[in-house]
Amino acid sequence: MDPSESRAGKTLRRENGAQGGAYRPGASVFDEPDILPGRDGELVTQDWSCRNCGYNLRGLTLDKPCPECGKREWFRPPPEGHNRFREWLITRQAATGERRSWLVAGAAALLGGVFAVVAALFEGPRGMAMMSIPLIAIVFAPVIEETMKVAAAAYVVETRPYLFRSRRQLLLATVGAALVFAAIENVLYLLVFISNPSLEDVLWRWTVCVAVHAGCSAMAARGIETVWRESVEEYRPPRISRAFPALVTAIILHGAYNAGALGFDWLY
Repeated sequence: MDPSESRAGKTLRRENGAQGGAYRPGASVFDEPDILPGRDGELVTQDWSCRNCGYNLRGLTLDKPCPECGKREWFRPPPEGHNRFREWLITRQAATGERRSWLVAGAAALLGGVFAVVAALFEGPRGMAMMSIPLIAIVFAPVIEETMKVAAAAYVVETRPYLFRSRRQLLLATVGAALVFAAIENVLYLLVFISNPSLEDVLWRWTVCVAVHAGCSAMAARGIETVWRESVEEYRPPRISRAFPALVTAIILHGAYNAGALGFDWLY
């Protein structure tokens, strides 16, 4: 064997081992929904979401624009018998028990909450501490916190969607992370950052602040759920970009709350 082939073989074996249960696209041209010519009039016989708006194109031909958004869907189900992702997903789903799924959801909730706390406390690049409080509270804090709270769940959905078996587990992984984050944040604020907090401070942090964090993460979870459902119901590789609109909405809501709280504190 050529020495270069030997090195390549070792590299591939190492990469395959590092992937674990994750799906590795690229081994076949049929791993991804194809845009090959010659299939313009093909009828979609399974659930298949429009890449632009999410409309179910089942029963339609893809040579026509989507009836919902008017844009043409170029990605289509692979030909029968050539969908390696479908086979991979079904096999993994059958091998994943209910108990393991709940343990993964709980771990994602714990890790997501801790990740968000660490990220929120991180000073960031030089000069970050010199920024104005409103800029940090309204822009940077919502982006960092909302992204990191759902980061663990998003990673699972993107690489191992079979590990979640129900919507309840996905909510545990996302909203649970928000509750973990809110609890740790409240302890830090009430015991470290605020000297002698009043009863009103304590009640506000354990009610309103917890609800804001949980509500924003529930909003972000809607986007992640869309990605997960498309993958497990349509047997297509997860498209994590579909989760971004819901995440951006959660960030805006969080920023709006922080802006309102700062304005109230300034006025009163």
